[in-house]
Amino acid sequence: MSLHLSKGTAVIVQRVPAAKIDWFLDWQRGVAAAVESFDGYRGTGVYPPPGGREGQWVVLINFDEEKSLQAWLDSPVRREWVDKLQAVIGGFDLKVAPGGFGAWFTKCALGPGNPPPGWKMVLVVLLGLYPTVMVLTIFPGPYTQPLGMAVAMLIGNALSVSILQWVVMPVLNVLSAPWLTANSEDRKTFSRVGLGVILALLVGLTVFFHRITG
Repeated sequence: MSLHLSKGTAVIVQRVPAAKIDWFLDWQRGVAAAVESFDGYRGTGVYPPPGGREGQWVVLINFDEEKSLQAWLDSPVRREWVDKLQAVIGGFDLKVAPGGFGAWFTKCALGPGNPPPGWKMVLVVLLGLYPTVMVLTIFPGPYTQPLGMAVAMLIGNALSVSILQWVVMPVLNVLSAPWLTANSEDRKTFSRVGLGVILALLVGLTVFFHRITG
């Protein structure tokens, strides 16, 4: 398995109506194929709400450096795809993580300019991001929707960013530190066990929220 450290990551949160899910997935496959031709592209992760039903979808787009990511974000190709999306589904929230997610894991770095493996950081961020988005979708989501999508997205994303920055990630940073730094040959077993635990937690959270939301 080849692992690449992502130093430029875009996090996109998109509310997709149930009737538009198939269209959105076709659009996502198209834009994923378009971004593959850009230098420095490392991959796209698409994370649906429980059951793939109506709700907030989270998409992570990874590049090897911030400059490469910005070239994609500023490109006419991406602008065309965004116009198609907005015409059918509407707006979305985009956050750029300069240097990837490394800024959240400075205490787990193995040295200057040597953060934990990119795939481990992505999993830990996903473990924090997924329940945060789901909780905010359940509450206060229903109460902010009458204000309109633009206002509801602003409130939801302001809350999610604040909660991640000052509550969730500091806790996960401490709890996951032993696993994030377990990258030597003699700690492979520990690293694999930790991976299994995180995947199990994500599955458990998905089942839990699926039972709540239906």
